[in-house]
Amino acid sequence: MSNRRALYKRNSIGSHEQLRERRVVLDESLRKKHREQLISAKRFRHLSRREFNENDQVQALANDLKSNEQSTRMEAAQYLSKFLVEPCQALITYITHGDCIETLTRMMSDIAAGPHDLWAKSITTVPYMVSFLDSENLNLREAAAGALGNMAAEDLGDMTSEDDEVRTMIRNNGAIPPLVRLLDSNDSRLVQTACFALANLARGNERQLNEFIVAAIGKPLFRHLRDETPDTVTEVCWVMSYLTAGSQQFRQQIMQQGIANILVRELRNLCQQGPVVLPLLRTLGNLCGGPDEYIEVFIDQEGFLFTLLLLTHSEHRQRPDIVKKVVDANAIAYLTDILVQHGALDIRKGAATCLLNIAYHGEKYMLLLPHQQLLPAFVDLVQSQDAEEMRLGLSYVEMLLTRVPRGNEVVQVTPGCVEALGAVNPVPDPELYAFANNLVDKFYEETPGLQGF
Repeated sequence: MSNRRALYKRNSIGSHEQLRERRVVLDESLRKKHREQLISAKRFRHLSRREFNENDQVQALANDLKSNEQSTRMEAAQYLSKFLVEPCQALITYITHGDCIETLTRMMSDIAAGPHDLWAKSITTVPYMVSFLDSENLNLREAAAGALGNMAAEDLGDMTSEDDEVRTMIRNNGAIPPLVRLLDSNDSRLVQTACFALANLARGNERQLNEFIVAAIGKPLFRHLRDETPDTVTEVCWVMSYLTAGSQQFRQQIMQQGIANILVRELRNLCQQGPVVLPLLRTLGNLCGGPDEYIEVFIDQEGFLFTLLLLTHSEHRQRPDIVKKVVDANAIAYLTDILVQHGALDIRKGAATCLLNIAYHGEKYMLLLPHQQLLPAFVDLVQSQDAEEMRLGLSYVEMLLTRVPRGNEVVQVTPGCVEALGAVNPVPDPELYAFANNLVDKFYEETPGLQGF
């Protein structure tokens, strides 16, 4: 009985071996603690090149957390995690009254915008980032919104659904309502960051985007369209471009509330400012997808002719008079220059879509396209690893082989065209692989004198 008590009584002296074992454990822990203290002391002396008191040490740590060097920031964060076990008063003050949390949240935003491995690791912080959106600290709200926006911005293409799942997870954690509430702010930087996050989360179908409607996003968005800051208007239009692409309800809100004239006015203001006008053009293109009364509203707006190039993005193509106006405005030459000069990818894809839509309106429009000049550019799209670009390129080749007189001759004299079709793999899309193989077969049927490869 006395031996058993010695095992669990705290004041038990124990055996000689037990006492020796305790001393060994205690010595090891003390040596480890002293070793960490020495390392920390050396670290701070290295930073400042002089001895520090507690306040100076914490200030050095705070400066390192904001360093331009990623390695320095990460090392400082590691030291901070160690000091939190037994924090000094200066460190407690820095965390509770300083900008420690905001700085760390911005670091998380940078991590989320980094390589895929870092992005994937950052996802575990989503619930914390969402909770920060309602903080009383404006800087913390902005940093959290930026972090969520970067997490939602990842686009892995059609080869995986991981990015869509992350966006769904962020929405399911309740991010949309507090992000919409941030739009009520008069701080332009906060509004722009909130729009950045909302735009990246607004990818999906009508059901997935219903939460944006429930959160009443329309009113604050439309209010900021009247903002005199072009950067704010551009960010607002990015949100609207994704919502108008996926939500019929949101398109109805815009038209019912008379926003068309504001959009056209902003189009005139932004048209000379380069790519910043792109989200507005996409929004207008989505709205002009129908019904026809929406198109009439925009056509009646003064100065809307410039935006007619975007109307060919519509899936409702019952308006040949509009296409004629686009062609008469020298759109084919303009769009051809964009496509063949290898400019920004998203603009090239838009130009390729416009040219295809023009051609699909009839043979007379097909014959107007400079096919020998265009085909090499579309072949480049076929050779990409992006499913959307590949589909554009293959659709153009299909049109040449099936609808354009002597189109097979254009394919035959274009170096590398048939080889590019034969090189299409089942990844990222097996349907595209089958599409390309069918085009190869079609080419050799149309050109019987050639041997297949």
